[in-house]
Amino acid sequence: MKNSLLYLFLLLSILSYGQTYSGKVLDKETGQPLAFVTVYSVEQQTGSITDEDGQFELNNVPQTLILQLSFVGYETILKTVNVETDDNVFYLQAGHIDLDEVILSAPQSRLRNDNTITIEQRGISALQSGNPLSLAAGLATIPGMNQISTGSGIGKPVIRGLSGSRIVTYVQGIRLENQQWGEEHGLGIGDIGIESVEVIKGPASLLYGSDALGGVLYFVDERYAKTDHIDVTVNSQFLSRTIGTSNEIGLKINRKNVKLNVFGGYKSHADYGTPNNLRAFNTRFNEKNFKAAYGFGSNSWVSNLRYSYLKNNFGITEENQPFEDSTQRNFILPYQTIINHNISWDNTLFVGEGKIKGTLGYTSNQRQEFEETLESATLDMALNSFSYNLKWFLPNNRNNIDWIIGAQGMIQTNTNNGEELLIPNGRTQDVGMFVIGSVTRNQWYVQGGVRFDQRQIQSDLYLDEGGVLFESYENHFDAFNFAFGLAYELDQSSIKLNISSGFRAPNTSELLSNGVHEGTNQYVVGNSALKSEAATQIDIALNINSTHLDFSFQPFYNVIKNYIYLTPSNSIIDDSPRFDYTQSDAILYGGELGFHYHPHQIHWLHLESDLSVVIAENDEGDSLPLIPAKRWRSTARSEWTDQFIRSIYLTYQYTDRQNRVGLFETKSPSYGLIDVGMQLSIQKNINASLGITNLFNTNYIDHLSRLKALDVPNIGRNFSAKVTWNLDQIIN
Repeated sequence: MKNSLLYLFLLLSILSYGQTYSGKVLDKETGQPLAFVTVYSVEQQTGSITDEDGQFELNNVPQTLILQLSFVGYETILKTVNVETDDNVFYLQAGHIDLDEVILSAPQSRLRNDNTITIEQRGISALQSGNPLSLAAGLATIPGMNQISTGSGIGKPVIRGLSGSRIVTYVQGIRLENQQWGEEHGLGIGDIGIESVEVIKGPASLLYGSDALGGVLYFVDERYAKTDHIDVTVNSQFLSRTIGTSNEIGLKINRKNVKLNVFGGYKSHADYGTPNNLRAFNTRFNEKNFKAAYGFGSNSWVSNLRYSYLKNNFGITEENQPFEDSTQRNFILPYQTIINHNISWDNTLFVGEGKIKGTLGYTSNQRQEFEETLESATLDMALNSFSYNLKWFLPNNRNNIDWIIGAQGMIQTNTNNGEELLIPNGRTQDVGMFVIGSVTRNQWYVQGGVRFDQRQIQSDLYLDEGGVLFESYENHFDAFNFAFGLAYELDQSSIKLNISSGFRAPNTSELLSNGVHEGTNQYVVGNSALKSEAATQIDIALNINSTHLDFSFQPFYNVIKNYIYLTPSNSIIDDSPRFDYTQSDAILYGGELGFHYHPHQIHWLHLESDLSVVIAENDEGDSLPLIPAKRWRSTARSEWTDQFIRSIYLTYQYTDRQNRVGLFETKSPSYGLIDVGMQLSIQKNINASLGITNLFNTNYIDHLSRLKALDVPNIGRNFSAKVTWNLDQIIN
């Protein structure tokens, strides 16, 4: 096996042949060359930097390039280039200091401000600026996003009030499947090897198929090193309230025909400390993470082979012992272990003026819960998913209309290997086909498309000592969906209007559950008569961008037919209250309002503020469960270049009381939190960050905390420190 992999590696290296492309970047007004401009090849996921003469060079390039050129103080440009026929001189226009980024989750690779839909994009450094305990906690700082937390390590992202199976997560270019229907099932992604995340709010079934009813999280892997570079990064982090440590190392090589990324990391945290000087017992967790990527290709083909491994151990807090002053890290009963393997192979084939993109993926998720002994798992589920994603980008015609034709699918099996069963063994098969068209006319950009999906679900009959535990089940769910959006751009403002539909077939848990899940204290019973959810959302985005002020207003209105949710019954089974799945029509509406002020007179100062609001109710006017409260978040940040102190920030977050609650929820009071921190440049290649979250040790319980039922507060005042050592300046 090892020899076979070695031969494959050598063969791909031999096939990796492409031409060299060189160019020059000039100031549009003065004609002078610009040094240190970042030139990024989107398809190859690598790039270069211009020298003092504005020159750059890219090796092993395909015939067609999508180049992003960015430089502080200049407007970012994105241009498609034929390396044999097009001009290789590029001109940058002086403009806004903020750099625009390419959005990869949209149908076409376009700059963030040039899409019909508003897509929130955050770099991993921004998500980690406050040294959060988990990636999900970092995502929760994005306007319109929250997390359903279980302790300090498990977080489920929430987009505008929707979570779980209503959100599709893409990593390594493939759909991540990890039994996301479970309330205490976390994100399932480590933060190593991640460059940024793109968030689509609202139905995105057109591109991502069934389940993308509430939105999409699209994680972008770190790009390869610059041409002819070797990059090595080491970082270490400490957090006081969990006595937590995190250590990571990354190696990136781009030499001759080899583009290789390798990352590894390990995290370990004890039980977290609450503001009342107690510890939330058995909230300890650890994480082992490994990721690798290998890029290759020729002058008409670009390919990337990726693999990632993630293993998490999470303690489970129980009602009879929510607090204990313990700093132990060894796992005691009950606890859960989750192991994820993800393999993806994406290819881009250039055919004339068009291109074909294809991605094959495999994900393996093993979820084990240890309740009686440390050696044998009581619950042991294995979920294996094979997926494909094929898109044909037709050549742009003379009317400046772009067309994409695509097909997607997935084959998934779930197998139980333990004595406890929550859902039966089953098989799920998805198939979908779509077409998307877009046209640009002066300041107008219009995009629309249609899609057909079918999901088939089969499960086996299962008998136990008491009779039938799971009935056999077989059904299919079909849906046509559409999306239409338009954007109108002026020099310093834009307005976008979108209407889109989406659907989500009920998952196996909602259809067939029959049991108590450890940590939920609920006996959940499925409903095999459930219908598909169908959503239609209208959203508007108004953006005003000047040199020193950015203002955005993003309201939405989402109507969901056959919304599925849990409701309590009046019965008790196995000493736990029974909950049943039911459905009714629902409405969710609200939006985000934000601004970023960067005064000219005080150029080092940034003032940012955003407000997020979601209101959700069923057709009878009753509030839906697990809906986040209104949140206002403001940050004052200072930034300097070439200084020991690179930045200082102060953030105030006010979360309003939540009185609109579901049938089995309790109301939550308001609370305010203050975080502070700074970024330091110790040496040219050593950076550090220091921070304090919950500065005044506020005692609070977030409305979406799953430990709220146990009256366990969220984490108290937490000191953090992180050091990053970049060795690329030493090696190259």
